[in-house]
Parts: sequence; C-alpha cells; structure tokens
Amino acid sequence: MEVNLILSISVYVVLSRAMLAEGRSFNVSVPENATVGTEVVGMRQWLGNQKAELPCVKTEGDPYGRFLLTKACTLVVANPLDWSVQSEYTIKIRVGGGREVRSVSIQVTDVPGYPPVYNETCETPVNPRGKDTGEFLFRADFSMEAETDTGDVFAVRTTFSKPLEKWDSLTPFFEAETSNCQFYQIRFVRNLNDLVAAEQLWFGNARNLSCLADDNAKLFINLFDEESVDENLNFMYMTTLIFPTKSTVRFVCQVPPFGEPFRIGTPPNPTKLVHVQSLNIAVHPQGCPVAKYGVLCLKNCTCKNGASCHGFNGACKCQHGWQGVACDIPKPGIAATATPSDSAAIYISINVTIHCHVYHIDVETLSLRFPNASEIITKGVNQLDINVINAQLQDEGLYTCQARDKDGKVFNTTIVLNINCLLNRKGELCDEVCDCLQGASCDRWAGCVCPPGWNGTRCQTQCPEGTYGKDCNKTCDCQNGASCSPDDGRCNCTAGWYGSNCDGACPKSRYGWRCRQVCSCKNNATCHHVDGSCACVPPWGGRNCDKLHVTHTPSLVEILVPLGFVLLVVTVVLIVLYKTGRIMKHDEHEVEVLRELRRVEEDLAQRLQPGWLRRWEKKISHLTPGDLIGEGMFGRVIQAQLRTPEEDITVAAKTVRSEDPQTYRDFYREAAILVVVHEEKDHDVRNSNIVQLLGMITTSKEKYILLEYSPTGDLLWVLRQFREDDEDDQADLLDRFLRYAVHVARALGELERLRIVHRDVATRNVLITVDDVAKLADFGLARDVHVYTTADDASTSDDECHRLIPLKWMALESIETGKYTCQSDVWSFGVLLWEIATLGKDPCYNGRFQLSFLQMLGILRQGIRMERPPGCPEDLYRLMRLCWREVPATRPTPDGIEKRLLQLLPYDAIEMETAL
Repeated sequence: MEVNLILSISVYVVLSRAMLAEGRSFNVSVPENATVGTEVVGMRQWLGNQKAELPCVKTEGDPYGRFLLTKACTLVVANPLDWSVQSEYTIKIRVGGGREVRSVSIQVTDVPGYPPVYNETCETPVNPRGKDTGEFLFRADFSMEAETDTGDVFAVRTTFSKPLEKWDSLTPFFEAETSNCQFYQIRFVRNLNDLVAAEQLWFGNARNLSCLADDNAKLFINLFDEESVDENLNFMYMTTLIFPTKSTVRFVCQVPPFGEPFRIGTPPNPTKLVHVQSLNIAVHPQGCPVAKYGVLCLKNCTCKNGASCHGFNGACKCQHGWQGVACDIPKPGIAATATPSDSAAIYISINVTIHCHVYHIDVETLSLRFPNASEIITKGVNQLDINVINAQLQDEGLYTCQARDKDGKVFNTTIVLNINCLLNRKGELCDEVCDCLQGASCDRWAGCVCPPGWNGTRCQTQCPEGTYGKDCNKTCDCQNGASCSPDDGRCNCTAGWYGSNCDGACPKSRYGWRCRQVCSCKNNATCHHVDGSCACVPPWGGRNCDKLHVTHTPSLVEILVPLGFVLLVVTVVLIVLYKTGRIMKHDEHEVEVLRELRRVEEDLAQRLQPGWLRRWEKKISHLTPGDLIGEGMFGRVIQAQLRTPEEDITVAAKTVRSEDPQTYRDFYREAAILVVVHEEKDHDVRNSNIVQLLGMITTSKEKYILLEYSPTGDLLWVLRQFREDDEDDQADLLDRFLRYAVHVARALGELERLRIVHRDVATRNVLITVDDVAKLADFGLARDVHVYTTADDASTSDDECHRLIPLKWMALESIETGKYTCQSDVWSFGVLLWEIATLGKDPCYNGRFQLSFLQMLGILRQGIRMERPPGCPEDLYRLMRLCWREVPATRPTPDGIEKRLLQLLPYDAIEMETAL
C-alpha cells in the first residue's frame, strides 16, 4: 500500500513539473511568403544565466523542417511556408540544459496572390543553352519600316535576345511577374544615347506604344518623366506584357506620330524619321536555363524533388507525392499513370503499361481494377505495373488504383485509357479513312485536324480570300490588293505599297515591290509609287524628265499651208505607186507571210485565221517611240506610246535589227504564235500568264510587235536585285518568287493545250508586271509542237552553239536530236526553279559555268544534274529533279507542277492576277 502511494506521488510530481513547464507558451504569426531566414521569435530571454552548449532544442511540432533554431536560440524560417498546406504550427522547445519545455504557437497568415500559380497557359520550355549564351525567357524580333525626311524608306530588322550584353549594371530596373501570364518592368534611363532618344519621344508626344496580337496577347510600352522624383532619373520606361500562350506571338504596333523628325545615328549625317509605317515585334518563348526564371532569367528557382519551375514566375509544378511552394513537403497519396504517357501516342495494337504508385503510405494492399470490373490485388508493395498487350478498343475505359494502409485508410485514383485508331483511320470502330492533306493529323472522332490556313473534311481547301488562321475564322486586314497569308494573316503587298497592312504608298523616292526600287525622276518630277514612271514638270520631258522640251505655237497660216502641200504630195505619190504596182495590198502581204511560215511550220500557219495580220495591224503614225529598254542579237525593244481610241498606252515595241530573211521569219513566227494564243476561244487576256499582245506594225519598213509594258523588268533582273540584300529573309524571298514560278507553270499549261513549245523557258524571258504577276514572254525561239529541228540549226561550232542556243536550259533530248516538245519545256522550267532558288545565279554543273555542246551532252548522259542550292527546301529540289528526268514522258505536266508548287506555299494564296 505504501509502495503504491509513493509511486502515485512520484508520478504526480513529474506530471506537475511537465504541466508547469508547458504552461509557459508564446503566440506569434508569420506571413506565408516570409523568406528563408526570417526571424519568428527569439528565445534568449528564457535562458537566464544558463550557459549550456546547446541551450535550445526543438522536440516536436515541425515534422517537415519549416523552422530552424539557431545557436542563439532564435526561431527562423528554414524552408518555404504554404498556408494552404499547413496554417498552424505548435512547436515544443526544450530550453537550456534542464527539462523545461516551452511551447511556441505559430499562425501562418494567408497572403493574397501567394504562392505563385503554375499557369500552363503560358508555360515555357527549359533552355539548356541559356546558361552559356545569357539568353532570356523570350527572344524578340523587331522589324520596322519608316519614311525619312528625304522620301526614302528606312527598314531595320534586329533580334533582342541577350540582355546580359545590353542591360549593364548602370541601368536600374525593376520587374515583376504574375500568375496570370503578365509581366511588368520599369527601366530607368541612364545611358546618354537612351536619354537622347527618350527626350525626342517625350517632346515629340510619342510616349505610348500599343501592340496587339491574336490570342489576347498585348504589349504596352509607356514613357514617364521622373525628374521630379529623382534628378538622376529623368525618364523611365514601363513595359507591360500580357502573354497567354505557349507559342510565338506576332505583335502589330501602333506608333504615335512624331511631333518632329526622330533622329537616328550620330551627327553630322543622322537619319531623320518622319513617320513609322509599320512596327512588328515577334516574341518567341525560348525558356530560361535550369533552375532560373524571370524574363531576364536572373532569379533562382526553389523547386525540389523533380518539380518543374515555371519560367515566367518561378511557380513549382510538383511531382506525385509532394506539395508546398517548393514541392518539399510529403503528400501521402496514390498516382495512376500510363506508358506511353502521351495519350495521343496510344494506338490500337501497341503495348500499354498502367502504373499504380503509392507515396508516403505504409501500404497493406495495392490493387488495380480494370474497366471490365476484374481486379489485381497485391500486398506490401508500393508500386504495381500491369501490361496491356496488343491494346484493342475493348481495353478502353476507367482504370482504378486503390491502396489501403495498415490503419485501414483507403486511397483511390483513376486513369482513363483512350485508344486511338491506327494512322489515317477514324470512327467508333476505326473503320473510316481520313486521307488528310497538308500534313494534317487524323483524330479518331474529329477526323482531319487542319493546320492554320486550311479547312475542309480533308484539309483540301485553302482559306477563302480575306480569311486566315485555324478553321479560317479570322479576317485579313490587307489593303490595296495585297494577298493575305492564310496561316498567319501576314500581308504580301503589291508593288507600290508597304507596311503591315500594305496601307502606305511608297515615299517619293521609292517605288515597286517593298518600295525597294529607287526613282530616277529628275527636275522635281513626281515618281509613281507603283511603276516608277515620271510625271514631268514643263518644260521637262523624257523617261526621267531630264530632256528639255522647247515648244513653239505656230499660227493658223503656218499650219494650213504646209499641211495642204503635204497632202497634195502624198496623194500624187500614192497614185504613182499604185499604178506602177509598188503598193502591195494587205491581203497579198498576209499571203506572203504565210508562205514564209509554211517553209518551217506548216501546222502553225494552218491554225492562223484569215485576216490575222489585218486584225492586229496598227498604224505607224500612232506609235511614238521612246527610250531603249533592251537589246539582243536579233532585235531591240523600246518603250513607246501607242495611240488608241480610248487613250494613249505605254507599250514595249519589239523590232528587228536587220533585213535578213531568217530574222524576219523569226519575227513573224513570234507574232503568229502570239496571235494564235490570243485568238484561242478560251483565252482570257486578263487572267493569262502569257505576255499580252497589243498589236503589230508590219506594213512599214520598221516592223514592230507591240506588247504590254512591264516597268519592273524581267524575273532574272528582279532576282539579282535581292541577291545581295542581307535585310531580306531568304525564306520570305523564296516564297515570293515561287509565286512567279506558279504563274509560269500556268503559262506552260496554256501553251501545252495549244500544242505550242516555247523552247527558251528561263527567268530572263519572264516579265513581272506592275500587278506583281509573272508572264512568259519572248517567243522568238518558240516552235509548234510537231516541228522537228536539229542541232545544226544553231551552229556547228561550240562557240556559235553557246551564243545562239540556250544550252544550259535545254533538255537532254533537245541537245541530242534537236527535238523540242512540251516535256522539254518542263526540263527548262526545272532550270528556272534553280535560278529562283539561287536568286538569279548562272546555272552550272560540277562547279563549271562554261561548257561546250559535247561536254554538256556527256554530263547529262552520265545522270549528273545541278546540285541542290544552299537554303533550297528539299521538296523544291525534288521537283527540279523530276523536271530533269531523262525520259520525257516521266516528267511532271505543267498542271502537276502547279499543284506541287502550291503545296510548297501552304500559307500564300495564289490567284490569277490581272495586268491591263
């Protein structure tokens, strides 16, 4: 009895001391966004005179190490806090060397907007190169077109991607990111050049820049005067970026007008901008290096245990089994996953593995229930992997993973297995065929998922004119006849216009496509922004307004007396000539021409309708010759004015240089071919890609073929203009010039239907009209399809052969036998494509530009063809090789070529364009 009493008293004393010790406690609060190292409470006052080596020890209440006791008995934050995971901690602390225990109750307070949310809408990749290159979260490509005070176009393109080179330590800035894909930055202006630019913008009232894009992305840059706050900080820029997407965004900016010209460059010759026509900024997400985040990639991530760090705001995306701001707090639970992890990669007949994985649980049983209600149960394991061999449609459905711990608590999770049809199949039973075009994917339920710019059940239809984008649901804003890229809505301006929407006419010193041609007008003449033609100011005249025209107004008597005398003389001469038989009737002249044509091309002569010369004949008096445009071996071309009943029009007048019979025969052959083309009942002159015939002059000594005038020149000249222009994007240029190739293919298709062979298809014989249309011209070598010629027609010597026939453009069979067909024109078209891909380089084989007749024949016979040009797409070079096949019948037709070229240009709407 005494023993029991003594024992009871002892227990009471111990409990009383413990209760006394625990009775002294402290209540504190700390915000959840407190940084590591933040002091929570100091314990030094509890120690008194005790000098223990380890005076304070945590005993319980902090299982995941959120707090730390320092040697000075100060309780500090050791790891990130998260109010949503745990909002209250009661930590027991043994003070000094005795048994006294103190209790600290910590309330974690909620902070609005914290922790940052991992927003997958603007998720960015991890950039493994970023650490070495110093790149930041986004790469920005700037392109601007502006008008200068001299009437020129100032175009600039630059990429802003390495801030460590551009943002020095002397430039103070502040930045902040949010969880809703927004970024804010304030940058103070310190650099002298930046200060000069800011002052011009400020005093020119160009202080706010607004940039908009699709997908609700926005960019704003505002300039503020902060001199009143800090005399050392005169100006600051505030940038706001709203970027709710993972992909590249192209911003179109509205630049406010300048109050006065904006100077770029250093004196004494700075460039002065009077107006910005377009400013585009393409923002490409490229990601920060590992463990970095922020727009400048200067902030350190805190994510642990394999968590993903959001490049925008540093938010952590935890792996299964973890939680908290830094994903460092265990989260008991169970996860269900599948291999392959991408549901789009799970097809019929492949093997799929279902995984059940348990985290931080003392497992008693782990099971997997199948869609058919069957079940597999295991004991004492943390992971269960089940293989579904040769997966079929009946294996689809809900799979349930269930774990029971040793306390009887149950954890469940599910995964839905969706099985896709095999490639190119769709439908509930996967028994329907997709046959998608344009590289579109085939979805089991939706069918063909078309890329931007295409629609239709098989993605066979390009977006209608004026629309673009996914499902063609966006409206183009291109102006002045510009075509709209069906995939992204970018405008391809016609000649004479520039800007994002092609709404700006070329400045006074420029004209043509992209305003790249320099006007040559003199003496205050006005240069037409489309074709560069000059409107002269009297008394100046001529093509460039550099010829002085002195005019004299005669009296009525001065006019009538000579005119009457001239009429009398002309009448007498005509009577004499008629009576002596020296005037040939027009019909007799036509018969003579047909007789000459039949000597070489009987079929062509037979297809000319009676009266063809008379129908197309123009009066020599109605033609006013102008400047020389071009000159060749057999003739020359001049710019001229042709008077018509409606108006005077500018024409290209082609004439011969000699009276040699063969030269005249070639002249009439070209005229006859153009007449056959234009008098074909299905020929549409406004939509044709063959140069337009406007008339002929054959009854005078000086004979002319009158063709439409193309001030832009031939395609070869245009190509070479852009060859050395580093500012132009090679891909953009190739896209533009391949449109011309489509036009030429259409011209060859028209000739094929008329059974006419051109014989000299090359970029030098393709004219570019003011409407940016390519037209096939120069039929001086053209022959009817049934005519057989030989290589001897050119010359027997190598030098003459090089000079007279287009050897490097000729098909193998044409070199061997002299036979020209529509298929040999296709071979030449392949060489034309090679010229386009090289921006007008001279064709060469094995690096050799000069080849004799026999050398060329030997190279082609060995199967050697021109090499793929640098930067040329593989599909385009493959089309060239098809055109250069040895067997003519295996080469593609012009219609087939057109279809292949259109597939190479999925974003560019190609339509027949009109010229006159």
